[in-house]
Amino acid sequence: MESAYVFNQSWERELERLRALENVYDPQSRTRLDLLGLGEGAHCLEVGAGAGSMARWMAERAGPAGHVLAVDIDTRFAVGHGLRQLEVREHDLLGDPLPDAAFDMVHARAVVGHQPGREKEAMERMAAATRPGGWMVVEDFDIAGPMATAAARYYPPEHRQLGERVGRAMEAQFAGLGVDPGIGRRLTGLLAEAGLEEIGADVHSPVIPGGDSFMPLTLQHLRPRLVGTGILNDAEVDEAIALMERPESSYVPVFMVTAWGRKRSG
Repeated sequence: MESAYVFNQSWERELERLRALENVYDPQSRTRLDLLGLGEGAHCLEVGAGAGSMARWMAERAGPAGHVLAVDIDTRFAVGHGLRQLEVREHDLLGDPLPDAAFDMVHARAVVGHQPGREKEAMERMAAATRPGGWMVVEDFDIAGPMATAAARYYPPEHRQLGERVGRAMEAQFAGLGVDPGIGRRLTGLLAEAGLEEIGADVHSPVIPGGDSFMPLTLQHLRPRLVGTGILNDAEVDEAIALMERPESSYVPVFMVTAWGRKRSG
């Protein structure tokens, strides 16, 4: 997938980071797919398989009578699942074809935002793969503008300024790569442009207890770019990681927008 993907998948701790991300955000993703009726016999598409947790869960929900196609530019973390109804395939969303109107449920998380300038095309390709009457669920982050301030309010009071600088540095490093740090709030409009109906969205982020590894690993991975923004220095990155690793602390990571829409029947 020709994209501005920010994270180096060859980083030695990337699988650990992806699994930690799944632990944080999978519950909301699963809840939404359940509410939209994912069940036995469904044919599903997972775009951006990552470490594979959502693809495996969808395959278990669909059962032997269903089928899940999970695609990614790098599938090393998603293979070896042992599920006959789950197919994992290397695939470029913007370059490789997908079956036309073949899937009851299409899901993508943290994918569209990494296609700067081609977000509309990415959505249209996924919409074309959705069968009439089927659902498309697209999730991405919103870390732009006041969202950094909102997340920082959940840090311990004496660390809220640091939390806000972390958010602002995250926003700046994404923007510096051409990635829209506020892509989440654009998802409903992109779904409408792709011809979907019955559109809705949630904005959510759990309060994470200290010791969860998702944000510490993310900050470690992005450290050079975060420091390069001039908003944080190395010592402040270390301070933020140490805060997030304290068992007695809690905080909110970046906000995720879950948006969904239904393809018109007939």
